[in-house]
Amino acid sequence: MSTHLGGTSRLTYSLATLPAPLATGRPAHIDVVVSNSGTEAVLCKQILLVLPTGDLAQDLVPAGHRVAPTVEPADQWTVDEIESGVLLTLPQDDLAAFTAGGTPLTVRPVSGESVSLTTHGLLLRLKDFKANALAGTALLRIRETVSVDNGETWETHQVTVPLAKYPPAEALTADVVGDLVVREADANGNPGSTPVTLLAPGQKAVLTWTAPSDADCDIYFDGRHAGPLSGQDKWQFPVTGLTRDTHFQVRVTLKRSGETITHHLSTAVAVEEPVLPQLTVGDLHGQAGTLTVHDAVVAKKNLSVEADVTMTGNLTIGEDMNVTGAVQATGDITTDAQFLDPKGTPLRGKLA
Repeated sequence: MSTHLGGTSRLTYSLATLPAPLATGRPAHIDVVVSNSGTEAVLCKQILLVLPTGDLAQDLVPAGHRVAPTVEPADQWTVDEIESGVLLTLPQDDLAAFTAGGTPLTVRPVSGESVSLTTHGLLLRLKDFKANALAGTALLRIRETVSVDNGETWETHQVTVPLAKYPPAEALTADVVGDLVVREADANGNPGSTPVTLLAPGQKAVLTWTAPSDADCDIYFDGRHAGPLSGQDKWQFPVTGLTRDTHFQVRVTLKRSGETITHHLSTAVAVEEPVLPQLTVGDLHGQAGTLTVHDAVVAKKNLSVEADVTMTGNLTIGEDMNVTGAVQATGDITTDAQFLDPKGTPLRGKLA
């Protein structure tokens, strides 16, 4: 949600929330941007934000819960929670001057206080707090102390911002988590820009995904586990030695407002000429190409071959072998039993 407020205030306040809209009982972020959209310079002594605190529908922050505010630019402003839900924002110097758009400014306050020029606006961030559990509308109050006559007189204005909270339809979070893909690695091991779905055997690749830098990430693939990984701005995991089609799953764990939020990401990649240590099939049909087996082939039922079978080793048969055509051998054929003719009569003597 984004709201732009002017009204009777001298400064302009823009407010955005994540998630949008706010979800009850879930982590929330609020950004407040303060700028001067008017035609005259504005001196500012302080900006006070009041967040309704309590457990009622019209409250925003649960009772007893602290808010961790930050401010930018940090070298010109400070912000502190002076009491529960009350945030006081002060300039580092005695005063801050919000210049009018496009107008050169020389500020000399009549009282002689030091002044810092604010040309890019003020960003106040309220992060890592949880909205209370009841749906309703909370009123955020912003009070400014400003002057438009070079400090001769000071004015106090207040702006009220309604913030609606709705029951969450799902686990909403302000964090971006996703985009799990496999990318081909370059010579230096860096990921390429295009995702890949097919790798050559042993080809190097990089698994990439998006998550906040304070997340913990566990990677699961091919019966293996890597992690937890942490502290990465750009999440990457090198993948080497893949010899068969592989499925990847990444578990992303976040700590927010005392709660643990878990995301599960998954992707897969195929490998050319896969190597399978063991394969059990029903019917095996092959077309053009070669099936290479480095160990034994076990057929529990019939093994049918429509073309030639070539063996460079011994052929051992534990039971009967039925041949409907000719048997040709360039060496001896030895049997521990007897060779029978079509009538079942044992053959004797030297075979022609």
